[in-house]
Amino acid sequence: MTVDKRYQVYISTTYPDMQSARQALMLPLLDLGLMPMGMDMHSGESHNLMPVVQRMIDDSDYFVILLGGRYGTLSPLGLSYTHREYIFAATKRKPVVSFIHDDPLNLPDDVREPTREGQVRRDDFARLLENKTLSFRWRDESDLRERVARVMPDVMRQYPAPGWVQAGSAGAADDAGSRALRRRVEELEKEREELLAAQRGALRNLARGTDRVALDYSCNVYEGGDCKVAMASCELDWNRIFACVAPLMLNPVSEPVMQKALEDYIARQALDNVTADFPKAHAVRNVVLAGHAFNQVKVQLRTLGLITRTSETDSRGLPLWRLTAQGDAAMSQAMARRR
Repeated sequence: MTVDKRYQVYISTTYPDMQSARQALMLPLLDLGLMPMGMDMHSGESHNLMPVVQRMIDDSDYFVILLGGRYGTLSPLGLSYTHREYIFAATKRKPVVSFIHDDPLNLPDDVREPTREGQVRRDDFARLLENKTLSFRWRDESDLRERVARVMPDVMRQYPAPGWVQAGSAGAADDAGSRALRRRVEELEKEREELLAAQRGALRNLARGTDRVALDYSCNVYEGGDCKVAMASCELDWNRIFACVAPLMLNPVSEPVMQKALEDYIARQALDNVTADFPKAHAVRNVVLAGHAFNQVKVQLRTLGLITRTSETDSRGLPLWRLTAQGDAAMSQAMARRR
């Protein structure tokens, strides 16, 4: 029997200027059996709603950005709430699709950014989306409906998602074979970890402690009125790297959470890292750790016996990681305050 699945889509856009366009966007999504979700982030209390929004994004299968003529209401971080929602979706490795208005300068004044600074922010964000996401241009609401109806089936085929199954339907409950298979996988993972633990005693020549490593990352560099995408690098010692992620790993966490903790720390010194190439830079945003750099951190901490992969997974099937007993002791030694 075929299981009837539904897929949740989080729609991120500004409000109230894009209310009509969002309605046009939702119609073809509903026709495709997709469940649109979203929240209007425009009031003074919006910052308090971000944890709720992040849970909604985390539970969604796809993330869609609808960008018109406005960058949107700024959060306390200096980024719009739409921009922050995109960053969170990217850290969660959600398939991101952006629909960008093709001619914002000809939109009515009440749906465009009123200041030059706002227009620059909007255009910088549009360029970021074009470089980092599956992006498509639209001219009016009729064109938007047609593009969504044409694009989203291809996105769903290219990026298959777990989806949602109604409780009690065929396939919703695990059968005995699936449970037995999962138990066997857990046993093999345990054997693998025990084998690695036995080998770690001979790995005393590994970098650790105050040894330093260079981590590559990309970022947006703001220089005057321009925004440029740049590659940069920072040097951190392994004690600092471990201290960034360890407190989060007392309970199992996903890899995007670990990566975001490192990116947040790197962002504090990113401006100093880019000044050699961009001497007039005044701000750095959207720090994204390079994939090879994050993998190096993950493998090193695991080989040192500080973290281990659990048998649990997140909502997208990605593995969760936690501290080992050795890692817990190392964290306490490194971070607990002395008298």
